[in-house]
Amino acid sequence: MISLARFSPALPPIASPRLRLAAIVALLWVAPRAQAAEFPPPLPPESPGLHPVAQFQHTCSGNLFGLSSGAAAQALFGDSTLADCWTTAQGGVRFDNEGEIGRLHGHALIERTQYRHYRALDFTGHDVSLTYNLDHAPQWSLYTSASDRSKQQNLAILQAPLPDLVRKQVLTAGGVRRIAGPWDMTADTALIRITNGAASQRPYDMDIDLMRLGPRYTSAAGNSIGYVLSLLQGRYPNAALQTGNAPLADFRQIENGAQFNWSDGAFWQVSGTAGFLQYTAPSLPSLNFSGSVANVQTKLALTDKTALGMQIYREFAAYNTATTNYEVVTGARLSAAWHVDTAVRLLADFTHDQAIFPGTVRRDRIQGGAFTLAYLPLPGTQLALQYARTNRSSNAANASYASHSVSVSLQQAF
Repeated sequence: MISLARFSPALPPIASPRLRLAAIVALLWVAPRAQAAEFPPPLPPESPGLHPVAQFQHTCSGNLFGLSSGAAAQALFGDSTLADCWTTAQGGVRFDNEGEIGRLHGHALIERTQYRHYRALDFTGHDVSLTYNLDHAPQWSLYTSASDRSKQQNLAILQAPLPDLVRKQVLTAGGVRRIAGPWDMTADTALIRITNGAASQRPYDMDIDLMRLGPRYTSAAGNSIGYVLSLLQGRYPNAALQTGNAPLADFRQIENGAQFNWSDGAFWQVSGTAGFLQYTAPSLPSLNFSGSVANVQTKLALTDKTALGMQIYREFAAYNTATTNYEVVTGARLSAAWHVDTAVRLLADFTHDQAIFPGTVRRDRIQGGAFTLAYLPLPGTQLALQYARTNRSSNAANASYASHSVSVSLQQAF
């Protein structure tokens, strides 16, 4: 099943008219590049049926907007406060009706987040998803999925205490069909709509059409290798509202790549993609770029309680400023998980990225780490604590910063 998590619009700082657009459009068919470890960790799978769920989380961050200093914050939006704390309450239901061939599962959740200092950022969001899988392996399998989610824009991108509830609606469908012997054909398609609540950000609403397909060879041991052609068409329906330069009305992205997945039972696994990406903007040809991309992951079970993981990647992102039109990110991620016993888990996550901006001398290094403790005192109950830190060093003025955060969470499934 394809991942669409990376399709969130990266918007310009409100007080910086030069940065007209920084939209991440690179598409990877495996996990996205390194980011903070997922928090809270997912609860163990529930029994089939309808389950009410609730979650409470409190987080404090020392640098909410990813800015270099309080003076930079004061210059941008008239408030030198970098740190803030917020509390999120989430409730709803999860549903899973798993059968031998078909499976219907999903969730409907609503959340309320309140900040201590920047009260203008308080929001009420929702997360609704429903997926149906039909499995007639090895001959064929199909799936269809629909989701609708809204939440506050990434504040390290927005860089202003402006409420901007971003809504992402996704409709996907796809499947696998055996062709002959060990060969099969995979195909997926998706329709994505991203809308911004803030009037100043509506020029960056996006509509995305996506399709991928290709053959795959699977050995008797379950290892596979294949070719995938990915086609993406993006549009800015409110492009005429953009200001500063000629409006970017649409873009196209084509990626040719190889997919592979090898494993030795439960001991190790290597999977990923490698290929060539081409991005074109018919309305603004000066923004075109292309290059090789890759994302490779390895997993290793050291013992029955300890596992290590590593990910290396190279990707592109559209980044339209007065001096460059894209960003190249290369990096690595190392993770570890230790099940102390049936109730206690320790998780660690470290990342190191390097970002370059062709056409400029700017070079950024981003380092991050997170430590998580998860405790399950009862079935369906999880307490979790996380400490995370990010450091970005750059030779560009006011682009370096450090940020750390502490989060505590309580999850309950009934």
